Amino acid sequence: MELDEVAGGVFWVEASHTNLVLVVDGSDVTMVDSGYPKDRGLVDVSVAEIGRSLADVQAMVLTHGHVDHKGSAERLRLDHDVTVHCHGSEVRLARGEIKQQISTWELRRAWRPTIFRFAVNAIRHGGLRPEHVTAVSTFADGEVLDVPGNPIAVFTPGHTEGHCGFYLPEKGVLISGDALVTVDLWDPERRGPQMIRRQFSYNHDQAIRSLDRFVDLDADVVVPGHGEPWRGEPREAVAMARRNA
Repeated sequence: MELDEVAGGVFWVEASHTNLVLVVDGSDVTMVDSGYPKDRGLVDVSVAEIGRSLADVQAMVLTHGHVDHKGSAERLRLDHDVTVHCHGSEVRLARGEIKQQISTWELRRAWRPTIFRFAVNAIRHGGLRPEHVTAVSTFADGEVLDVPGNPIAVFTPGHTEGHCGFYLPEKGVLISGDALVTVDLWDPERRGPQMIRRQFSYNHDQAIRSLDRFVDLDADVVVPGHGEPWRGEPREAVAMARRNA
């Protein structure tokens, strides 16, 4: 696990090749995403590392409902009465009623050693056994969420139908989820702002268009769903991601 305070009270945590974010507001915490199902130990340690307990986590906010982002959401909801939030268009995926993810056929078609390592990591951390969220609270595009830190929802569909980023204007932070990442999951040497591979997205062309939503945001750090935080303006990160795409 890696942990870094990217802005005052905003912590980036890298779990098993996937990220979560802890936003501290006084004594309360909002958790944005939560890794794979078997990352729960890392989730618990990360909260303790910032001097808080799971009892201080008041909200779980999902960028999207893939297994490597909602891993501990249902556990926190059941065991600690944490409300789980997602965009209204993401409810079915969060609940496990639909699938919008890479297929086994696509993995086989693109097979090479780095993909094998990616698949092993996913399986080892519960990627084949998602823990779906049975009850969620929804929000809309542009809504200021009534949770610690008051992130603003930035609707960026494409990776999934209801994917959202989150903007913290007072902190100068954009949480971009998988709409914009900084590492290639199949080629970890490829770093820097980029789009997640086409094979992982529900609608890649829509995902490209959704990057427009980040361009005018006033922030100086982008925290992605995969990879290290990137220091710079979102418009610059978007330009780099488009060139790489």
